[in-house]
Amino acid sequence: MPIDPQSLIPKNNLIHLLQIDSALKRAGFECYLVGGSVRDLVMGKIPKEYDLTTNAEPKQVKRLFRTVFDTGIEHGTVTVVLDKVHYEITTYRIDKDYTDGRRPDHVEFGTTLSEDLKRRDFTMNALAFDLTTGLLVDEHSGQKDIQERTIRTIGNPIKRFSEDGLRPIRALRFASTLNFSIEPETKKAIHETKKITKKISLERFQDEILKSFLGLHPSRMIQLLAEEGIFQIFLPNLPTELFPQKDILERLDQTSKEIIGLQLALAFFSFIGETTLKELESILRTLKFSGQNTKDCLLFFDIISKWESGLKRNNVDEFSLKKEYLAPVKRHFQLRYKIDREFILKLTPIFEETTMQLVQIWEEEPPLLLTDLKLNGNHLAESFPNLPKTSYGTVLNHLLDLVLHAPKENEYSGLLRHSAQFISNLMN
Repeated sequence: MPIDPQSLIPKNNLIHLLQIDSALKRAGFECYLVGGSVRDLVMGKIPKEYDLTTNAEPKQVKRLFRTVFDTGIEHGTVTVVLDKVHYEITTYRIDKDYTDGRRPDHVEFGTTLSEDLKRRDFTMNALAFDLTTGLLVDEHSGQKDIQERTIRTIGNPIKRFSEDGLRPIRALRFASTLNFSIEPETKKAIHETKKITKKISLERFQDEILKSFLGLHPSRMIQLLAEEGIFQIFLPNLPTELFPQKDILERLDQTSKEIIGLQLALAFFSFIGETTLKELESILRTLKFSGQNTKDCLLFFDIISKWESGLKRNNVDEFSLKKEYLAPVKRHFQLRYKIDREFILKLTPIFEETTMQLVQIWEEEPPLLLTDLKLNGNHLAESFPNLPKTSYGTVLNHLLDLVLHAPKENEYSGLLRHSAQFISNLMN
């Protein structure tokens, strides 16, 4: 499988990579593009990022470039910045002893490319490419496994997974994003090394979930995590067996990558749809999801729960669509997103064929929130000075329900008249 960098690497990136390659080689060092970027090139895909490897040690790399950051210097990695684009360069190394199941106790520099490739996780990622000569180094049949769409560890899978407990999760994520199969012995090792996987940080676990959401079939990641019993490693209160709902997972695959909270909500609803919002919040916080992603997920999970209940889909009146669905979305997102037709259409995985009705309602610009009313608390204070402030909310919510039913009623004089009548009944 010949690689054509000219057609697959964007011109700007290729210029940068050749600059790095040239600087290292002029100084007497080797330089190769390595890992996932080479895998992507072999598959005929444009890489998302570019990592390089060299026999130059970090201090030697730093002398050759103007802007360099220490991003993992203890493991031989520095980041070179060219025109604000970051490129990680890692020194050939051998990883020595993994006693914590997360990272090598120490690394040994001054080795060869062959030794460096041996330490990598999967055969498909143990590829190196010389940008100037076009030489593709493949010492572990990575190209064959890519052709056969197979994920296989380099060497004994139990040994490799015992070195770093994240590797089994990465195997599942690659199976999801690349639509590859996991080789049987490699898959078997996932079960046999769960005690090591348990040692990884929760941040690393949730990061793999979020990375899987960028692929075409995030549903497969959720299905595999459930099948392999990985969720329970980090969330022991979950049932021993999880059975994600296929129709919900199908909707997860249709969800916009821009709305992570909706992806999370569908993912968790697929296998713990009966859980409470409080329990879900505890799960999300345990897994270290960001505060914003947690809040967004809780909103959508609540909306999905309502929609999937007996009240959903058939004969849902316009008032309910406004109050139960559009109003919470507007309240939650109006300061962060432009809520328009395009945004509402992104909710199709929840509402399916009803989405167009929601779009039509939205485009009529109906009042949905208390802040949309033409009458507010200050007006109540002026017109009804004897009304206790504790009753303002009751009056305003009554008016909001009124205009949700009849948007044309949202004008000051009419609302004032309705307020007077409601307050009269309230006080008697």
